This record gives sequence, C-alpha cells and structure tokens, in this order.
Amino acid sequence: MIKLKSLLIEMIMEGSLTSNTTKAISKILDSPEGKAAGLTPMSTKGRIANPEKIDSNQFLDIVNKVFPNTDVSLFGPLQGPNQADSKPIKGSSKYSMVQFTTDDGEVRIVLAGGKNEGEQYEDDLFNAAKSSAGKSIDEIENKAIQQLFQYLKINPEELKPEDIISTGKKDTKRPISLDKVENVGSKISDITIKYGGKEYYISLKNVKGSGFFNGGVIPFIVYDKDKKVVFDKSKYNIRPIIKDIFELFNVDSDKVAQGLNEYIAKEGDMPNTWESISGVDLKKLSNLIGSGYGYGYYYAREKSDGNLFITPIMTEKDLEKFIGTLSNPQIKYPNKSAKILYIKVDAKSELLGDISYNINIRNASGLVLPLSLKMKSSK
Repeated sequence: MIKLKSLLIEMIMEGSLTSNTTKAISKILDSPEGKAAGLTPMSTKGRIANPEKIDSNQFLDIVNKVFPNTDVSLFGPLQGPNQADSKPIKGSSKYSMVQFTTDDGEVRIVLAGGKNEGEQYEDDLFNAAKSSAGKSIDEIENKAIQQLFQYLKINPEELKPEDIISTGKKDTKRPISLDKVENVGSKISDITIKYGGKEYYISLKNVKGSGFFNGGVIPFIVYDKDKKVVFDKSKYNIRPIIKDIFELFNVDSDKVAQGLNEYIAKEGDMPNTWESISGVDLKKLSNLIGSGYGYGYYYAREKSDGNLFITPIMTEKDLEKFIGTLSNPQIKYPNKSAKILYIKVDAKSELLGDISYNINIRNASGLVLPLSLKMKSSK
C-alpha cells in the first residue's frame, strides 16, 4: 500500500512538471522575445528548438523577461537535473537546461539546437540530387551535384528519386581509438546513391565544415563542493579513451583545473602560449585522427567558389594519404583569457597540402563545465 501511494504521488508530480513546462514553453514561444529569437516548438516534451543558435545566456535573458521576478537556474549538459535519463523531462548530454518555478509550479526546459549551416547544406544538396534523378547531366542546375555525378561517373538519367537516400539524420556515433581505424562509410554517409548495383557513400562538408569528431564529456574535470574546478582522480578511468588521449599528449589535468579557475576569476599566472609536447606516439596520434574520419566513403567538401573538393577515402591507405605525415604537437592550457584546452599538430598531406589538426576541449554551451572534446582540421 505504501509503495502504491508513493508511486501515485510520483506520477502526479511528474504530470505536474510536464504540464507546467508545456504551459511555460507556450508562453515563451508566444512572447515577442521568443519570436524575435526564432524559437520554435518541438514534439519532445520539455524542449524548445533553437534554429537561430542563440546561446544559453541569451535564452536565460528571454526567460527572465517572460517570467520576471523568478529565479532561473541554468544547467549545462549532464549537470544537475539535466540528465539524459531524467523523467519526465529528459535532459541532454549536449544542450543546456533552465529550471525555474512559475505560479503553476516547477518548470524544466531544454534549449535544443536547430539545423546548423552544415546540416542545411547537406539537406540542400540532398534535395538537389534527388530532384536531378532522371535528368541529363546538362539539365542539372546545381553545379555541385553536377560535379558529384561526373566525378562518380553516374548518369543521372538512369537514376530514380528513390535511388538517392538521405542518411545524414541517423545516429552516426562511432568510437575513436588510438589503436585502429574502421570502415564507417555506411554509418557516416550523408547521401547514399544506389547505382549500377553499388552503393556510393558520400560524406558532405560545407565550406566551414572542418570538424570531424565530436566526443563526449570529460568526466574527471569537475566542480568540488565549493564550486572550485578540480581534477578528480577517482573519475579518471570512467572513460578510458579520454584518459588515453590525455596521457598521449601528457596533459597535466591539475593545470587544466587551475587554468579554468583562473578563467572564472579573470586573474592568474597561467601563460596564454603554446608549449611543445615531447614524446608523443605519432602512430597512435595518427590512429586517433584517422578514427575520427574513418574510411569507406567519398569525402566531398564545399570550396569557397561553390564547387566540391572530392576524394575517395575508401581504404586505410587512402586515409593515410589524406591525413598526412604528422609533426610538432603543441598544447595551450586554459587561462584567465580562455576556457579552452587547445592541442594542435601539424601535417603534410598528399591531398590537402600543409594542414593542422586541432583537438579542442571546452564547454560549448556558454558555461565552464562540463568539458567536451572536438576534433577539427584547418582545411
């Protein structure tokens, strides 16, 4: 009987939270501030879409204007109630959450992302490719799609619309590794074209699309009970690959914490300069970068003139040529001026020329923690 009563109370509380949140979202979306920011509804409970990519602090300002005289708390990914397994309002490992109380009761809202420029570019090219099915190559107006068909030696007149599949919205999660690279063509393909009994996997990048891996949070750089950033050694092995990356570059986690505390205080002695890293295993580093790209697909990157740079990364050998010969790894710690742990390495690529690869470890939601890992190239 006691358990049943507790369950009923829990269900009532969850229903109230959902109802309160739905009402609050409606009020925000209908407000002049919400409309000006381009906020839109989502089908997922407790979420607002953010196609204009306003930051967390801008959203906080909107909430404060719509609900004045209300204390609003902001939680970064996987902080406080913003947990991926929370109920009934599911949190996020990627986006921020606000929590506050209205006259109706407690409210929790996740500000989720809309399409970014890269996603919009993928959608535009997919639609252009699909609408080109059945046409002659000369009839195709989109020069990037025309170039893609010509490069792949595909006759669009022999294609039906259903032969061109948008695969960019599926789950593309894949592990990074210091030990191996994998065939990920079918997993990371943004457009798949079925032609001549084959499937052509194509990974698209717009002109700004330099990122090739977004990783999860860094579990061992955390706040202590006094809200000071610390290196928690007890959490060092929670994500072994993150620990391995830190050890590959000889990262001093205590210096990371020190730099973040200096950033918060806006004062301190951590230098804002690059330091060379000695003893880096370049083979493992090449595998790390290579596992971010993977192989088994055609890489198609928009150039500034609207044309495509296209190259096959079908095998491990293709991937090695693409990445190039690595040298000169360097690191720059967080400091009073920057909240980012920067790592970069130079390379000479047979296909891309002189290039650098960058590993940025930061919080991208306007907060300081939690940190997450992103890899990108300079070209």
